Amino acid sequence: MKRLRHVAVFAATLVLAAATAFAGGDFTLTILHTNDIHAHLAAFDAWGAFCSKEKDAAGQCQGGAARLATAVARERATGGNMLFLDAGDQFQGTLFFTRYKGEASAFFMDRLGYDAMTLGNHEFDDGPATLANFIRRLKFPVVTANVNLAASPELKGLVAPYIVRDVGGRTIGIIGATQPKTAQISSPGPDVSFPKLVPAIKQAVAALHQQGVTSIILLSHAGLAGDKKLAAAVAGIDVIVGGHSHVLLGNGYPEAVGPCPLVVDGPDGGKTYIVTAGYWGRYLGVLHLVFDAAGHVKEADGNPVRLDASIPEDPATLAEVERFAKPLEAFRATVLGRADGPLGAAMCRQEECAAGDLLAEAMLAGGRRHGAVAALANGGGVRAGIAPGVVTLGDVLTAFPFPNTLTVLTLSGADLAAALEHGVSAVGLHEGSGRFPQVAGLRYAFDLSRPVGHRILSAQVADATGVFTPLDPTADYRLAVSDFLFRGGDGYTVFREKGRDVEGDGETTADLLAARIKAQSPLSPALDGRIKAAAAGQ
Repeated sequence: MKRLRHVAVFAATLVLAAATAFAGGDFTLTILHTNDIHAHLAAFDAWGAFCSKEKDAAGQCQGGAARLATAVARERATGGNMLFLDAGDQFQGTLFFTRYKGEASAFFMDRLGYDAMTLGNHEFDDGPATLANFIRRLKFPVVTANVNLAASPELKGLVAPYIVRDVGGRTIGIIGATQPKTAQISSPGPDVSFPKLVPAIKQAVAALHQQGVTSIILLSHAGLAGDKKLAAAVAGIDVIVGGHSHVLLGNGYPEAVGPCPLVVDGPDGGKTYIVTAGYWGRYLGVLHLVFDAAGHVKEADGNPVRLDASIPEDPATLAEVERFAKPLEAFRATVLGRADGPLGAAMCRQEECAAGDLLAEAMLAGGRRHGAVAALANGGGVRAGIAPGVVTLGDVLTAFPFPNTLTVLTLSGADLAAALEHGVSAVGLHEGSGRFPQVAGLRYAFDLSRPVGHRILSAQVADATGVFTPLDPTADYRLAVSDFLFRGGDGYTVFREKGRDVEGDGETTADLLAARIKAQSPLSPALDGRIKAAAAGQ
């Protein structure tokens, strides 16, 4: 409870000054923000793979803690009131997490001088103990209002629903919001629960108002669609710093899905300003605010800074990155084979992708000894692509970082069809969906113009000779999936509830992928149309 008592005392001290906090005129504040770094502490190339010195010399590197350090230092050098915030998902995505389990991320967050962060769903991927160790290493508070940790021996007392900060003589409330579906898409364990999001945030806002705090920032990992709903449903939120969707709000960037900031009208007639900075640390978010004497935003503007090769890496921070990276070199360098073309991953959450094909085919190959005829993998399990050329173990673990194991089960055709319907049910949102089914030994077509639950137009399964026949609702099929999906991950409860004759030998997907690449090298990636999205109305 030590951390929470400290937060409470700090907040109480600030409340004593609340009566005078808004004396005077306007107040300016700059928010620097990141989200969904996913352990990308070293620079990376366009595919998200480790960036070699040769690629660096060619100007092909981006992101990384050292480049972020330079950008943050430049912003701080401009002076003024400033907060540096993170909207979650520091965990999972590169060998820095595979090897250090949060230790490296905590080191660099402290070094960069963050002021607060909220928990993303991936912070729970390795269980409560790893998360607790990470939080204890941090020199700044972690906030989330919609996660109940009271029954967790490891996490109890380590996280507050909100904090209050004194910034330039003004009181600023910072609330946290974690992805509501974390229990389904990660591994928080049975002792962690997730109260409903909107009531939890309303309660936190009300508590801050009772303390006289009217300037409120929400660090949210609810995704852009969720952030819009929060802004429209909860009065009193000035700014939402968002994450989870892996999208950019920006001005002048072709990949941006909206302006920076995005303005949403609140239920009380006020306005909420939403920002989010993409993923992997490819951008540093920058938002400039002017608050009036009552503590409400009267002006807001800003734009993310692209952390490409034009931003030099801070030498001292780069030396620390290299210190952490050195033990990974031999591990990363193990050569598995070659790829004649890129294994793209950008669209794995909404359509067939080459990296998804490879993952599903590797799982099917491993599952055949247990009678599997098809495989289904969640698109969210693919975290980066693989560039053409030599393919190493490091490339595989960067692209497919989750420590999943193979599970094979028997499912009726009707239940398999239901699984496919679930998989395409969230396609069409800005962020796509991690549940999107990448498949092998199976092909299907879907139509987004149809209602959820009725989007699958056709599905076919291959027999032992590779001939595809229509999915028979009354027949049984042996299906290879990850243990994550079998446990109900990404909402695939049908596997746990309806699966029969379940077998799991503990072989990891990374081992299956390594074996597949060795056996098939050189890889010749080419989409074969196993997944088809029909045109609207067809």
